[in-house]
Amino acid sequence: MRLGKLTAEELQRLVLDKLEGRRKEVVLSAAQGEDCAAVVADGYLLFSSDPITAAMPAKSLGSLAVSVCCNDIVSCGGEPVALLLTVIVPPSASTAEIEEIMTAAQQKACELDVDIVGGHTEFSDCVVRPIVSATAIGKTKRLMSKSALKVGDKLYVTKELGMEGTTIIADGGKEQLSEDETSIIMRYREGLDVGDEGEILRACPSVGVMHDITEGGVIGAVAEICLGARLGANIYESEFPISVLTRRLCEKYGIDPARLISSGSMLFSASSGEAVLKLKEKGIAATLIGEVTDGDVRLFKSDGTSLKVRPEPDEMYKYFERCDK
Repeated sequence: MRLGKLTAEELQRLVLDKLEGRRKEVVLSAAQGEDCAAVVADGYLLFSSDPITAAMPAKSLGSLAVSVCCNDIVSCGGEPVALLLTVIVPPSASTAEIEEIMTAAQQKACELDVDIVGGHTEFSDCVVRPIVSATAIGKTKRLMSKSALKVGDKLYVTKELGMEGTTIIADGGKEQLSEDETSIIMRYREGLDVGDEGEILRACPSVGVMHDITEGGVIGAVAEICLGARLGANIYESEFPISVLTRRLCEKYGIDPARLISSGSMLFSASSGEAVLKLKEKGIAATLIGEVTDGDVRLFKSDGTSLKVRPEPDEMYKYFERCDK
């Protein structure tokens, strides 16, 4: 059994040597003996933190931790600059797992043009599987708050819903996937970032609010932004862009795909169709799913009924519960 921090040699080889600095805003980065990183930026500084606790391959853990945190920065109209990464692994883990996590995290950071500037890495008997927690720092000159939501705004989502949840189920290794379905999972893994649409949307004056669709799925995301703005919405189940593969896997585990974790899909409000046209010019799908009201958040189901909805625990936990049995 092994507990505690990595040795200085392991820290250098497995973590620090994996990192590459590119951002001019980073003036002090991760190094032996340094307790803090330093970033300079013009305008507002944005901060976001998220842990990845799901059981998944080490490579997916590192990549997803970077994506999820940076998506939150983008959703506030920002540009991610730097990232702190904390990796806690059980005593039974190997240093190879840490190396795999860091290699994947750095690869994703390169794709997103973000510097990993510090964090913490250790073996601990407090965890039964690797846990990766990230804190992102970003910058923006246009702060996009949820208070910008207005009655009459249209609500849109980009790409497809449930992509992250679908990849987590596929990574569980219990699914028989066809060749076409395997290709879809690969596309989903590559599409869990919202930086491209975020860059387009924050430049559109007609866009009021952006929100990365994470835990609780699209229903939870709409309910959250409306709760923050003290408004309501009508959303339409028949319009949700959910793939046949996602529906099949959700049906198998009794999961509602509209409440499934959906990183990679951006919810946004707009007062005109300008943003949708700009997204489509760049090959990014955008689907109209509803509109903002001054009432409750209501889901209009495909069978013609409707019900009031609110944020609830993610449906992904149903999958974890079944797998633990």
